[in-house]
Amino acid sequence: MATLRERITAPAHLEPPSPVGGLTFRPATFEDLPAMHAVAVAAAAVDDPHARPSTADLHRSLSTEGLDVARDTVVGTDADGNVQAYGIVVDVPSRVTAARVVLDGAVHPDHRDRGVGRRLLAWQSGRARQRLATLDVDLPAALDLGGRRGSSVLRLAARAGFEPIRDWVDMQVVFDERSDAIAVPPVPDGLVVRPTTADDIEPMRLAKNDAFRDHWGSQPMVAADWHGFLTAPKSRPDLSRVVVDGDGSVLAFAVVESDPESFAARGHSFGYVHWVGVVRAARGTGLAPIVLGAALQAIRGDGLAAAVLHVDAENPSGAGRIYERLGFVAGDVHVTASTAL
Repeated sequence: MATLRERITAPAHLEPPSPVGGLTFRPATFEDLPAMHAVAVAAAAVDDPHARPSTADLHRSLSTEGLDVARDTVVGTDADGNVQAYGIVVDVPSRVTAARVVLDGAVHPDHRDRGVGRRLLAWQSGRARQRLATLDVDLPAALDLGGRRGSSVLRLAARAGFEPIRDWVDMQVVFDERSDAIAVPPVPDGLVVRPTTADDIEPMRLAKNDAFRDHWGSQPMVAADWHGFLTAPKSRPDLSRVVVDGDGSVLAFAVVESDPESFAARGHSFGYVHWVGVVRAARGTGLAPIVLGAALQAIRGDGLAAAVLHVDAENPSGAGRIYERLGFVAGDVHVTASTAL
C-alpha cells in the first residue's frame, strides 16, 4: 500500500463553501462558540432529542491537538450575521492502526432543505482529504461522521457515499426504578477501588490506551486531549473510579461526566459514563463490574437519578452484557458512517 500522501487526491486550494440557502461561509473563531452551540442544541432537539450538546464539547473539538481553527472550521451566517450552520474537521492526532478524520457539524432546522448541509459536507470532505494527503504513513484512512439512526445527518451522509459501519447503543439505568442497592463484587486482595484524583490523569490515559487498543476505531489518546476531557467543567472526578494495585498502577477505570444543562433532554438528572476499561493484562479478573458498579454507587449517592453510557454493539469484551447485569437498558442506536480512502 502507498502512503497517504501518495494515494489520496486532495484539492490544492480550498475556499469556504460558496453561498447557498441564504447563508455565506467563513472560518469559525472561538468567539463563535456560543452561537455554534445554539445551532448544535437546536439541531439535536430534532435529530437526537435525548441529547443536548454542551459548549464544552464544542470547545474540546476546537481544541483538539493539531486542529487549525482558521482552516479546519467554517460557519454559515445569515444576512444579519447570525451563525446558522457550522462544520468542523477533526483530524484524530494519533495514528497507530489507522488515520481517521471525524466530521462534525450542524445546520439549524430553520435553514435545512436548502442545500446547506450538502455544501458543508463537501467542504469538510475536501479539507479532510487535504489533512490526510500530508501524511507519509502507510495506513488505512477514513472519514467518519455519526448520528442517531434515522437522523437527517445519516441520510445526508448516505447521499454522499458514506456507509454505516458501526452501531453504538445508548444504555441507561434509572435508579428510581430499582429499589435494590447496586451490588459491587468483592475486590480482589491487594487491589483498591477509589475516586480519581488529578494525579491519576496520566496513568488513566495510559490505561485507557492499553484497554482500548483492540476496540474498533480507537487510536491512542494524546496527553493534551485526554487532559482536556478530564478537566472539562462537566468532568466529575469525584464520581469517577479507578482500581489500583499495590504499586498504584491503574488496572481499571470508569470516567464520569455530568452536565446539568443536558438533564431536561432526558427528563431527569444523570451521570454519563464516558469510558469504562480494564487494561489487557487484568482482563478476565472481574474488574469491569467492580469499577463500574462503584461509579454507579457514587452517581446514585450524589443524588443523580440515572446513569447513561454508550456501548459498541460489537464490543470485543462483551461489555453490553456486563451493563445489562448492572441494570442498564438499551435505547436509541447511534451510527458511525464512514468512507474509506
